[in-house]
Amino acid sequence: MKKTRGHSKVYLDTEPPLEKNQPTGPFRMTAEEHKGDLLLFVPRNEISRTINDLTGRYGYSHLAIDCGEGDIPTGRRVMIEATVNNGVHYAFQDEYGKRPFVRIPLRNAGVDVERFCECVHARVGEKFDDLEAITLGILDKPARQICSDLATVCVPEEMREEIARCHRRAVIHPLAASRDRKSNSVVRLFMSPNGFAEFFSAPRGRELERPDQLAEPHLQNSTSAELLPKLWKQGDTLVTTAWRYLKHT
Repeated sequence: MKKTRGHSKVYLDTEPPLEKNQPTGPFRMTAEEHKGDLLLFVPRNEISRTINDLTGRYGYSHLAIDCGEGDIPTGRRVMIEATVNNGVHYAFQDEYGKRPFVRIPLRNAGVDVERFCECVHARVGEKFDDLEAITLGILDKPARQICSDLATVCVPEEMREEIARCHRRAVIHPLAASRDRKSNSVVRLFMSPNGFAEFFSAPRGRELERPDQLAEPHLQNSTSAELLPKLWKQGDTLVTTAWRYLKHT
């Protein structure tokens, strides 16, 4: 759905998933080995393809989190996601049907998945942050979330700092994240699904052939920026920014 506000065009994926019913719970641990997995989904419609184009073209437009839980009444695996209409909520992992997604186990990247999932659980019930989605992270309401914010605010601070360094040095695409240094020197980081995919060296979205494809995380190093990819990303940023300007005027 494309909304118009003044001269700006707002892109939000408001289409519902194939699964109309949400899990009711209670929930229990059914797959401890998958606790703290990131699930990154490829675009499913024109709007999510636009989201991918505006955030670096790595091939992803949505993020959810698997904390290893299942829905007791149905026996189905669940995930936690943030969507426009439902905010932060539990959803079935197969709710998008055959839509491909990649699974990135954060425990294999050194993340304390117990603390990570505690942080994610604490945000269930929060509303969707339309403002942050519209501005691609420039403006933010801390008590609201977008899909990728669930992971951004809950990964360790040192990981956020390394992501920020990778972004500053164009190791990850400049459009895939944004940084805002607050007065107390704390960096607030906005990350798109593409930013996480690139930081953890996941395959590009177009390479996925099925749902739930495992990708072992290999963290990018902020000191390893190569000249040609860096120049390409910076050039792509200029072209995309110009395209956005022309579309919005």
